[in-house]
Amino acid sequence: MIPIAFKKVWIENKIANHYKTKHILSKLGDIDIDYFDDLNTLIHNTPTVFHPKDRSKTLVLSAIRGEILRKCPGTHGHLCCNYHIINQYIGCPIGCSYCILQGYLNQPFTIINVDIESIFEELENFQRNYPGKQIRIGTGELGDSLVYDHLTNFSEDFLEFFAGRNEFIFEFKTKTTNIDLLLKHRSPGNIVVGFSVNPDIVRINEEEFSATLKERIDAATALVNAGYKIALHFDPIVSIANAEQEYKQTINFIFSQLKPEDIAWISLGTFRYTNDLKSMMEYNYPKSSLLSREFVLCSDNKFRYFRPERTNLYKMVIGFLHDINEDLPIYLCMESPEVWMDTLEILPGNCSGCPQEETMDLLFKRRVTLKKGTQN
Repeated sequence: MIPIAFKKVWIENKIANHYKTKHILSKLGDIDIDYFDDLNTLIHNTPTVFHPKDRSKTLVLSAIRGEILRKCPGTHGHLCCNYHIINQYIGCPIGCSYCILQGYLNQPFTIINVDIESIFEELENFQRNYPGKQIRIGTGELGDSLVYDHLTNFSEDFLEFFAGRNEFIFEFKTKTTNIDLLLKHRSPGNIVVGFSVNPDIVRINEEEFSATLKERIDAATALVNAGYKIALHFDPIVSIANAEQEYKQTINFIFSQLKPEDIAWISLGTFRYTNDLKSMMEYNYPKSSLLSREFVLCSDNKFRYFRPERTNLYKMVIGFLHDINEDLPIYLCMESPEVWMDTLEILPGNCSGCPQEETMDLLFKRRVTLKKGTQN
């Protein structure tokens, strides 16, 4: 069970009377509440904490700051899938030892940005400014997309907004089974639910409060029955003992429950880290064995397994997936062109001279059935 037990709530004064603020507070019950005007001042005046468990004890309800819809920054020298990001949640209680958030979040609490109408206004502006352009959007970069959904009901807001807006493909990314609100509605066709997946031995050792593989795939099956497409994210792929057996069993189990046509896309990425993340992992998760292997510093200042080892891990997983179906849509996350060629034997830009962005987008457009209409 995920330990969602906030002990205190800070509320930004300008959204104190926002309907979402009131809704979230109604779900939290009796809890210590205080108010603030400036988030940076609040961060400065709050004692520093490092462990995700400690950051998950205090909740901040605030308005979105800065750029609302932004393109994934990618990483130098590595190919990007042209994903766009909305930071609805900042912070996550699931407790994955490898979580990159440890390395660059500086706030000592969890933030929920409640003013969802600002997001929808930004997306409507995008539609007006780029008519006919389709983009993929997700909310799972700085926090799990669904872990707090029972408090916020954001999933229902997104479903309502995206119904009939075929310019967008929207993805919820999660390691939870918090899908009850999604199951109350049929998918409008352009909604994908992405599950991070790994052998259960990795989950047990490195993902303290995540759902089991069986629980995630049971949830995925229920979502398929409600019309949703599923994404699978094998990220991070980890070099573990008996890797071939563990990943083969994992993939065979997934596709004993799901069909290839249920899958929107599959991403693969091997374990990688920055110097800051390494320090936080050693501090927060001293029992983790992920850092015990040899790594190489890459052009983006991230450490990865040596290229031959990464290539072998990718080929192993791709081979097991192709044993299921050779047409499964697979891409690599934050990988070099050389590794793309070594494993998938193609670069995203190799499509009769298409630009890389265009070609990556086509991969996703082919797999999501867009249909007009409203939800049931």
